[in-house]
Amino acid sequence: MTQITVSGRGAAVIRHKLLVQLGAVGAMVGMASALNSAAAYADVADPLAGSDTAIILGGTGEPMPSTEFAQNAEDLYLHPLGFDGGATDSMVCDMIGTDPCSAPLQVLTTPELIQQGPSSLTAADDVVLAVKNEFEANPGAFDAEHPLTIFGYSQSATAESIAMSRLEADGIPSADLHFVFIGDPSLADTGVWPNLVPALDSVLGSSLTNTLLTDFGIDGVLGNVTPDDIYPTTIYTLAGDGVADFQPDFEQGGIFEPLIRLFTTHVEYLGLTPEEIANATTTTDNLLTMVNIPDNFNDTAAWLTAVFEGGAANSGLLESVFNSLEFYLTNS
Repeated sequence: MTQITVSGRGAAVIRHKLLVQLGAVGAMVGMASALNSAAAYADVADPLAGSDTAIILGGTGEPMPSTEFAQNAEDLYLHPLGFDGGATDSMVCDMIGTDPCSAPLQVLTTPELIQQGPSSLTAADDVVLAVKNEFEANPGAFDAEHPLTIFGYSQSATAESIAMSRLEADGIPSADLHFVFIGDPSLADTGVWPNLVPALDSVLGSSLTNTLLTDFGIDGVLGNVTPDDIYPTTIYTLAGDGVADFQPDFEQGGIFEPLIRLFTTHVEYLGLTPEEIANATTTTDNLLTMVNIPDNFNDTAAWLTAVFEGGAANSGLLESVFNSLEFYLTNS
């Protein structure tokens, strides 16, 4: 074997070239690692990346979410999660019953009565049927990289929480759906449904509590909790929301504190700005991603915007009130 020895200035030149080459390789490896990390982060930060269809439901008093409601839900809560490539003000259509329509934002009409027990259970049935119809109408369209988005506000978040176990039983894969809730009453630690009975018992006694909850048709959803192990769900909660943040409000000011905030803070979600929502803190609990928004904005401005521009007042309020009264008088 012939051995070549290089010394002096030639050795220095070769060592320099080797260092340059090693540095280039290291830079490429580092860049690849950074890209992989960025991609992994994007998957976490943008869970709706690849999703281009959303079923939109309203809250109590909002059985037929308006175009303004649906587009505000997209702009404020779906767009930041990567929905439809970050689109805003997408086209909106009303499902015919529970049959899909052709726009990215599909409004599903549900009862949304004041009597939230029977209303939520009926809405859960509607959600299950709407999702199954969507999958059947578009076979192969939804998967882990292109999930179907289901949006719920308040009562409809409870209905969708109930629907999750039924959808799982019907064979809808976990990765193929992503739920997004605002003002969720079924949060285990803070929501009104898991915590209302002991709170009222401590104030009114169990007998009167049971009578009131039964008379107002609430008993059907008491104790309901959003599952943390079925479908990935992003849940936005405003600090001081008397529904989703019921327990802390009750501990702070008694039963009247969450009752007042039911008509104030709980209404403000669609009146916030993207910057106010982005000021939130995020935690995870199994498949739940909790986005907690601090109440450090102008509540009056947010409430007025939500009611008159965000869609709260023109999403079927009068129909819901009439139907609630009819149900109360006729039980049908």
